[in-house]
Amino acid sequence: MQQVTYSLPDADNLRQAYHAAYGKACEAFRRWNPLDMAASSGSSWDDGSSSFLVHYISENYNVHFPSGEIISERGGDPVPITVKIVILHYLTRAGGQPLAHRWISFKEIPSAGMIYLEPFNKRVVNYLTGVFGRQPQLLTQAGLSLGGIAVDCGDYGIRFNLLPRLPVTYALWAGDEEFPPRATVLFDATAPFYLPTEDLIVAAGYGVSQLAKTVKNGKSSNPSAAT
Repeated sequence: MQQVTYSLPDADNLRQAYHAAYGKACEAFRRWNPLDMAASSGSSWDDGSSSFLVHYISENYNVHFPSGEIISERGGDPVPITVKIVILHYLTRAGGQPLAHRWISFKEIPSAGMIYLEPFNKRVVNYLTGVFGRQPQLLTQAGLSLGGIAVDCGDYGIRFNLLPRLPVTYALWAGDEEFPPRATVLFDATAPFYLPTEDLIVAAGYGVSQLAKTVKNGKSSNPSAAT
């Protein structure tokens, strides 16, 4: 019997796919009215510079209209293309719905399905546990440093906005001799009105990476956590 092997896309193919996705996002972006996008997304719009100011997790980004060019206010390295795609998708998809203040898991998102659940668990939930499982208190410290608030969810929980109208809750339960640590990630029920399902995975995973980066760089603090 012939053996069938499967391989992941190589770097060149992945790069081409990202650039194609960014190109499509720019095409959609330039078809929208900027004032409508600003109002629906909770982002600010400046007529003088023809640009939006969008806060994504830990940075402010200037998004130029109609080109779709995105520059970090902080400067430095070029903005990763995955960040550009998420921001443009957010601006064009945002529906302006008021937050429901009802928290749901990823699998409760109507369009999630099993096809997205495995990558979400791998790229977000397992990543969160891998980074903070042994020192879960660092999750709260890192989240506070990113402007979040401590919440009563799990043994350690933190909530902050991935994007202006896209809050997320990251929570951990500390493990013991009998059970390993476990994590959950919750979204406001309106999340599907602000990002496509694939982008919710990317954004939530990027949030974990920024929490991890905060700890690695020694920027996390230990203020009193308010629930």
